Amino acid sequence: MILIYSDSQLLDLEWIKFLNFDQPVTVVHEFAEYQTATADYKIAFTSARLHCDYDEDCKAYKGFEDKVRQLSALSNLVFSLESELHNFHWHIWAQCHKDNVYWILPGSVNDKPDMSSHIIHWGDFFKLVDILYKKLPHKLAELSPYTVKPKYFDALLGSPKPHRQFVFDNVIEHGLQDKFIIPYGGDWKNDDFYAKDYFIWEPGCVPETKIIGTADSVNYLGHSTPLSHIIPISVYNNTAYSILAETDFDNTLSFFSEKTAKVLIARRLFVVFSGYKFLHNLQNLGFQTFDGIIDESYDLILDGKQRYAAAFEQVKYLCATPQEKVLAQIKDVVEHNYRRLTTTDWTQFARDQVQDQINLLLANAD
Repeated sequence: MILIYSDSQLLDLEWIKFLNFDQPVTVVHEFAEYQTATADYKIAFTSARLHCDYDEDCKAYKGFEDKVRQLSALSNLVFSLESELHNFHWHIWAQCHKDNVYWILPGSVNDKPDMSSHIIHWGDFFKLVDILYKKLPHKLAELSPYTVKPKYFDALLGSPKPHRQFVFDNVIEHGLQDKFIIPYGGDWKNDDFYAKDYFIWEPGCVPETKIIGTADSVNYLGHSTPLSHIIPISVYNNTAYSILAETDFDNTLSFFSEKTAKVLIARRLFVVFSGYKFLHNLQNLGFQTFDGIIDESYDLILDGKQRYAAAFEQVKYLCATPQEKVLAQIKDVVEHNYRRLTTTDWTQFARDQVQDQINLLLANAD
């Protein structure tokens, strides 16, 4: 008999329900019951911090490391869902990671042999943006990814961070402002929208609450969604390519948020300003990138400033190259990426990796 601990209905309905344990299973939700009960195998699932990733003072952080350590000691396997991936997660994981703990999250981890094999990719942002636009296929049909545009790049940079500041400064330094749509600036505020002075609203968005950040909800053509999940069709139809300046730029990880999902669904060529091996990790998920059309060797440069400088050389190259030449070359790549994102069940993709670990546990016991 297998005893399973779950601390959320999400885990019960979207994960445990679809896993095959090949023997009787009991699911409990009280830690004390899980702790004292006996079973042939114990498997724990926790989503305690799933909605607290931006707030290190969130109560879900309090005692989280202790909880994971306790679950690890009690269990054959522990699976922890993370909604985002940031460099401060390392401080948490370092205190509680064990050989039987697996982290289910929307990204990848670099060059950490003790961790890499314990990362299960969960493309939740890919899934959520895809779900929205499966309801709005007529909006995707408005995109014109292969036609020459008035400008070369959008750089929807958002709040200031070093990698975004590099892009902004270099656009100015190289006199490329007329080739860009580049809204930027505004430090985070707790009581007002940090981007209110420059944010480009897509027609059809109606705020459902006071907008503080782009994770806040709007009604978009009858569908409730975070503002950040809306593809900027008007911007994309005026620019040929995208700057992808992801949420994080730490070399230890690659976080694939809605920013990545939107350029993939919209069939965009993109130049990345993020951490080391971002493109490499994206390719490991079955996506293609643009080496051969541009030089993507920048992806493997460890030093951040050197990596950004090499990436910006590709921006300059693209701004000096006729768009029709480049747009004719990208079609196979961007169509592949669109299909890869929109035909993959990204929760099942992660569940399959969870299932592999369960199968391995049971097979080794036999």
